[in-house]
This record gives sequence, C-alpha cells and structure tokens, in this order.
Amino acid sequence: MQNSKFKIVNRAFSLRLCTFAVISFVLPLAIAAQKETPPAGGQPKAFVFPKQDTYKLSNGMRVTLVQYGSVPKVAMQAVVRAGSLNEMSNQRWISDMVSTLLKEGTSNRTAEQIARETAEMGGSIFSSAGTDKTVIGGESLSEFDTRFLSLLADVMLHPKFAADDLAKVRANKLRELAISKAQPGTLAWEKFRSVIFPDHAYGSIFPTEEGLRAYTMQDVKSFYYNQYGAARTHLYVVGQFDAAKMRAAIEKVFSNWKKGPEPIRNPPKIAAKYSLDVIDRPGAPQSTIYLGMPAMSPSDDDFIKFTVMDSLLGSSFGSRITANIRENKGYTYSPNSFIWNRYKTGYWIENADVTTEHTGASIKEILYEIERLQKEPPSDAELQGIKNYLVGIYVLQNSSRTGVIGQLESGDYNELGPNYLDTYVQKLTAVTPSDISEMARKYLLKDKMTFVVVGDKAKITDQLKPYEN
Repeated sequence: MQNSKFKIVNRAFSLRLCTFAVISFVLPLAIAAQKETPPAGGQPKAFVFPKQDTYKLSNGMRVTLVQYGSVPKVAMQAVVRAGSLNEMSNQRWISDMVSTLLKEGTSNRTAEQIARETAEMGGSIFSSAGTDKTVIGGESLSEFDTRFLSLLADVMLHPKFAADDLAKVRANKLRELAISKAQPGTLAWEKFRSVIFPDHAYGSIFPTEEGLRAYTMQDVKSFYYNQYGAARTHLYVVGQFDAAKMRAAIEKVFSNWKKGPEPIRNPPKIAAKYSLDVIDRPGAPQSTIYLGMPAMSPSDDDFIKFTVMDSLLGSSFGSRITANIRENKGYTYSPNSFIWNRYKTGYWIENADVTTEHTGASIKEILYEIERLQKEPPSDAELQGIKNYLVGIYVLQNSSRTGVIGQLESGDYNELGPNYLDTYVQKLTAVTPSDISEMARKYLLKDKMTFVVVGDKAKITDQLKPYEN
C-alpha cells in the first residue's frame, strides 16, 4: 500500500517536473518570438524641405540661404562648376591640385593663419574637386557667420599659389596615385570607366606619374583663372545665421569677383555593348568584380523607381544579391550595388570582392538574381520593407546642415525642379512590385553589360569562359 502511494506521489512529481520543463522550454521561445515581431510601421509622412531664399548677384553668382535647425552653427559651401570635366585629357587631377592649393595660403593669410582662425570660430574648412565641380566649404559657430564667410571668400578669391606648396602637394598626389594603383578596386573602377566612357573625360580617372611630375605653377594658375568664376559658382549657406548681415556680407566679398565662363554641360553618348575585361593579379586570394549597365540620371522619370529596385536588388544590406552571395553562399563579405550618375547620364553597377575559387559562381548568382527580378515582381512585404528603409535614409540625409546642402546642390545640378525634394517621399512610396520588375527588364540588359574582373588570371580564366560572349 505504501509502495502504491509512493508510486502515485512519484508519478505526480514526475508529471509536475515534466510540465515545469516544458513550460521552461516553451515560454522563453514564446517570449523570444514575441520580441522578434516588431510592430507594423505607419505610413511614411511627406518630408517638407526647409524654405530656401535663392538669388543671383550682378556677376552671375548664385546664392541660396536656408535657416535650418536649432544648433547655433552655420555651414557654407561654394560649389564651382570646375572639375575633371574641365581638364585637358593630359592634365588629370589638375583640378584636384588647384583645390588642394587653395588652402595652402592666400595673399592675406598663411595656411597656419587659415587653420588657426577657423579653429577660433569653432569650425572647419575644406576644399575638394570631383568630376564636375570643386567645393570650398566648412562650418563655424553662428556668432562668427560673416567672419567665416570672409575667410572662405579669401581662400577662394586670393590663393597664393606658391612654388614650394606645389612641390608639397605634388609629392602627396604621387603617393596617393601609387596607393590607388595598388588597389584592385580602383583598378577595376578605372577600367570600367574607360570602357563605358571611351571618348569622354569621365572615362579617364588617373593621371600618369610623368604627367603629375610635369605640372607647373603656370598649369595650376591657368586652370584656376580660366575655369573659376562667379557664373560657375553657387554659394549655399545653411544653419542659424543673421540673414540680413549675411546678404550684405556676401554682396561685399563676392560681387566684384569676375564673372568668368558659363558652366559647361557635356553628357557622354553611351554606346554600351557586352564586354568582359580581366586584369591579372597573380596570387590574389580574391577577385574584384565590377558588373554594370547603362541607367539614368535623377532627372529621368524612372529614377526613383530604379532607385528602389537598386536597393532591393543590391545596394541595401538586406538586398537579394547580398543575401545570396554573402549570407547564403559565403562567397564575399561586402557586395554592393550603386547608381553612378552625372548630368543626363548614369550607370548601374554591382561590385564585390569574392573568393578566387568562387569568381564564376558569384557572377552566376548575380545574374540569377537579376533575371529572377525581371521575371517575378517582389512581394508587397519585401518591397514595403525596402521603401521604409529608403524613406528613413532620405530623412536622415536631410537631418544635417551639410545634408541639406547636398540635396539642394544635387537638385540644382540635375535641374530637378522646385518640387522634387518635397514630393520625393510620396513618389517613392507609390512604387509598386510591377514597377520593380519593369525597371529590371528595361535597364538591366545583358547585351549592354560591362564586366571587369581583377584577379588571378590563371585561376579564374576557366570560370569566366561562360561569360566571354
């Protein structure tokens, strides 16, 4: 009897123990499952861009003033339409050397004085040259708004251009060139640009070492005096500042600047065709792949739809190509796609550094994802996730003074019209799954595809044979 009782008690205890174990196992899973399901996001709201005050000086220089934010700082950028597009073909990087020399001193200040005065105003100053423009800009505390403007104008209008500074800048550029030429990514990018823009300034991105060594001070001055001027310049001032004082100061320091030449527009004619180029890097453990087709510029009606497609296919971290060759296959660590665009032209490009033994397989999977998107529209849920991501990125881009300047400058350069920025979110959220597939079918055309692969030719030649024609 006692044994039976003991068995009953023991069975009951075992049952409770099992129940406790099951609850202990299941409950955390249930809680974890609840935590992994985020609440549904709301409908993205329209983003209204800050009000702009745009006007032109008598010499043709354009000015845009924007009161923005509550932090007592102000950002200024003077965008001069003078870059590599304006260089002679045998003078690559001369625009870059000019922009670097601007900060090396003026007829009124040494480089040390420029740096010290900028620091006294709690700010920074920079200059940089690109394909279509040179930007001279910086930030300061709002209480120094017009003082900083005067410093910026001095750097732009009264460069010293000393011979010893040219020697120093040249030495730095030679080191920069040597480093760039040793990187597989820049080698692939250089070749890709030369293939897609064969007879255009966009097709040549590096000077020769001999060319760099041959640049004279006269070359520097010729570029500056022939390519810089008020008619090519747009000054953006964004942040907290005294608008009346700023207008008066801009008039005082810039109105007597020479008008100079008008900006040039020289969009390349693209005659894309299928091609594969391989650059040999014996012993390379990875292959660098650049794969692209002609796309469009932001002024094209398809641009926003194409931007969403690009994000879903390759440019976001959750994109299909990234999920395929990074997460699932493990061929690469950081694949990415992007839209390279300039005025009235553009290219879509997927690039990745992949393990040498998976070079061919990586290309196969990239093409598979393109074809899949061409045939099958994405689900509503997948597309909505991408659109939410892009709306968030757009808002973040516009949440700083320099971000606002970037958006305004891009709109002016691409002639996007006054409502483009205010209606961007609405147009983006209106993109449909069928739009995505249509963009893939319309632009990602295999017969216009350009491949460039940098890697160990002995190990990847056979892998690339299926893509030779």
